[in-house]
Amino acid sequence: MRLLLDANAVLKRYVAEPGSDVVETIYRAADAGRVQLVCSLWTLGECLGVLDRLDRQGRLPAGGLVKGRRALLGESARLTRLGMLTVAPLGARLVRKAWGLLLRYHIYQADAVQVATALVRKVDALVTADGQVARAATAEGLRVLDPERQGAEIAETLAA
Repeated sequence: MRLLLDANAVLKRYVAEPGSDVVETIYRAADAGRVQLVCSLWTLGECLGVLDRLDRQGRLPAGGLVKGRRALLGESARLTRLGMLTVAPLGARLVRKAWGLLLRYHIYQADAVQVATALVRKVDALVTADGQVARAATAEGLRVLDPERQGAEIAETLAA
C-alpha cells in the first residue's frame, strides 16, 4: 500500500494534535515495512515553515524547532534509506499539473502540489485532514483518508 501524506498529516507526527496517534500508527507501519509512504519535496519545506512559525509564535516548547526539524529530516532520511519513503521531486511537469488543479479547484499552490504528486505517483490514498485538499483529491478520483476522522478505517487499511 502506498500512502501520500500531505504536510497537514506529516506535521501530526511532530506536533501533538488531533490525529497524531493515527499518523503515529502509519509511521510504525512504514517502519515495519507494511506501507510505503510518499511525500513531495515541497511537503518537507512546508513542514519546516510551519514548525518555524509555531516556534516564533511561542507554540513550541523551548528547543522545539530544532528538535522538530531534526526529527522530521532525520526520520525522512532514514525511511528513504529503508525504501519506505519516496520524496517526490518538483519537476516542471508536476508543477504544471498542479497549476491546472489550482485553477480547477481554486486551491493554494501547496495543496495543488500535494494532489498532483498523489496523482503522478499513483498512490492508493492521500492522507490529509485539510478539507480543500480532500475535496480536490476526491474530485480527481483519489481515495482520501482523514487521520482526525477515520482512525478506525486507516487502521483497517494498514492491517489489510
